[in-house]
Amino acid sequence: MHLRPVLCLFLTIPLVAQTSNQAISKGANLIKTGDLKGDIYFLASDDLAGRNAGSLEDHIATDFIASEFLRLGLKPMGDNGSFFQGMDILSGRLDPQHTTLSTTINGQEHRYTLNHDFQFARQSLRSSSACGKVVFAGYGISAPEFDYDDLAGVDLKGKIALVFTREPQANDASSKFMGTWDSYHAFNWHKIEELRKRGAAAVLIVQDRVPRDVKPIPPTSPRPTGEPSYALDGEMWDLPVFLVKRDVADQLLGPSGKTSDVLQTAIDSSAHPNSFDLPQSSACLAKAYTGVATLKGRNVVALLEGSDPKLKAQTVILTAHHDHMGTSNGHIYYGADDNASGVAGLLAVARAMTQGNAHPKRSVLFLAYDGEERIFLGSYFYVTHPAIPLNQTVATLNLDMIGRNEDDANWPTPADRNVNMVNVLGTRYNPALRQIIDRQNHQEGLKLDYKMDVVDPDSLWSRSDHFWFATRHIPQVEFQTGLHPDYHTQNDTWDRINYPKLTKIVRLVYLSVSELANSDKTISFLAAGQQAPAATPEAKQAKRK
Repeated sequence: MHLRPVLCLFLTIPLVAQTSNQAISKGANLIKTGDLKGDIYFLASDDLAGRNAGSLEDHIATDFIASEFLRLGLKPMGDNGSFFQGMDILSGRLDPQHTTLSTTINGQEHRYTLNHDFQFARQSLRSSSACGKVVFAGYGISAPEFDYDDLAGVDLKGKIALVFTREPQANDASSKFMGTWDSYHAFNWHKIEELRKRGAAAVLIVQDRVPRDVKPIPPTSPRPTGEPSYALDGEMWDLPVFLVKRDVADQLLGPSGKTSDVLQTAIDSSAHPNSFDLPQSSACLAKAYTGVATLKGRNVVALLEGSDPKLKAQTVILTAHHDHMGTSNGHIYYGADDNASGVAGLLAVARAMTQGNAHPKRSVLFLAYDGEERIFLGSYFYVTHPAIPLNQTVATLNLDMIGRNEDDANWPTPADRNVNMVNVLGTRYNPALRQIIDRQNHQEGLKLDYKMDVVDPDSLWSRSDHFWFATRHIPQVEFQTGLHPDYHTQNDTWDRINYPKLTKIVRLVYLSVSELANSDKTISFLAAGQQAPAATPEAKQAKRK
């Protein structure tokens, strides 16, 4: 046995680890407040006119992002060897005269009034119609991980699905789902996707019988008005979807001798589905649009390839959306916090990881989405057209509004006490990610607030791009500093950002991504059977749903 080579080996192992840690620390020190400020100043400038999805100004923003990726030597992962993943985005306005709902129940026809009896739910902008027999499909949920399936054995092909919004026992802390915190199954976007897969011709979603108790945030200036609708061309929402009042649902359910309240109470009490056909009830839905135009949206996608021959096939994804609201009534909606701050953070992490020479073992994908403000268009397009197979994705970290101090009436803590606070959303599904973030925060000393993983009155967890990864059971979290009165107003400007806090958040994100990318451990997505995190004082005092 030769002792000298063995001794050298043992001496080398800590040296390699030390060198790697030194490189990671070097990268963190490369994240500078001035760089973040400069990026936000440009992205939220007058010349970029609010970066409306698919606009020339938004394309300038994506050119800027791509130029940084090119300068850093990242690998293009878009179309035809470029950094851009293109998508067609339709814009148009609802034609109320030709958007109709009628039913035939026991041979008697009923017609309903738009914006009184039913409302339009955002969907594809292709005019379409559907008629068919109605099927009551409970909550429209298929959740085997919770031993619950409204759709098992239900024939939906060519039929109209009538479903409740949210999920069983939604306001019950002892719910078999996730207590008062909604799982991803509760959200209409996911229900529509599942019902479409099963062949439904159209969907009627029954309004919630217990409206959310949410305090609106008074804006500091007018929010955009008269906006057209936006959608992907040929996306999942190409079937008509309307939100209907309970009396409309009760008329359709009439031949069964049951009401929506009776059925919902029974399902909630038993936590068992109760779906059935309504052969004597049929419905016809039609939706129409005017002024439909096609815009060219694009995600920006770049890869830092991992250094380990085996682990480099696994990918950590860091994301942020680059679009905002554009202009309205002569005003520019600058979107400095929403979400120039997130893009600046993404670029800063990309610079730190490349220029710090840490050479992570796993690959890191940097992904800037288009169309988030138009109902997560770019992120949905990505999960249905991934640059790297989703089953090779370790985790996704999303940055959306990371530059301000939360000032939201639904939470009791005032803005001046949130100067060092960042919300972290999604760890309810991903406790291992919480452990990593907590561990890395020792270096930054931020106040990490997980309150929205306990109660989420604004439904913020479901309102950004990470949501689609959750529906694919991919571990995901979002960093976000909370709502404020400048949200979606012309006062969301670069000079109102809390830059010292932003810098600390971006460094924390960098350190968390670095730990994920240098680990060989699997991050589990826990969809059921998980204990709720301990409630923070803010969560305990928040307005309940």
